[in-house]
Amino acid sequence: MLRKANGIMTETDKKILELMGKNLLMTKLELMNALKTKDGSNDVSLQRLREFGYVEAVESMGNCYVVTQQGMRALKK
Repeated sequence: MLRKANGIMTETDKKILELMGKNLLMTKLELMNALKTKDGSNDVSLQRLREFGYVEAVESMGNCYVVTQQGMRALKK
């Protein structure tokens, strides 16, 4: 399980980070479809990953999320 100084990533956090590592840029809808969820339960994981510095929100094409270099390094650990 990946660890961060202020917490431990959940399995959902890890799944999102792995998806982001493969796709680099995804909308929230694409994430929900990939994880087969229809509620907002992934919002907590996305927020936690943003706090860790692993993903960042961008608004150039609507609300999208990108994986950061720090997130890519965390995947390789």
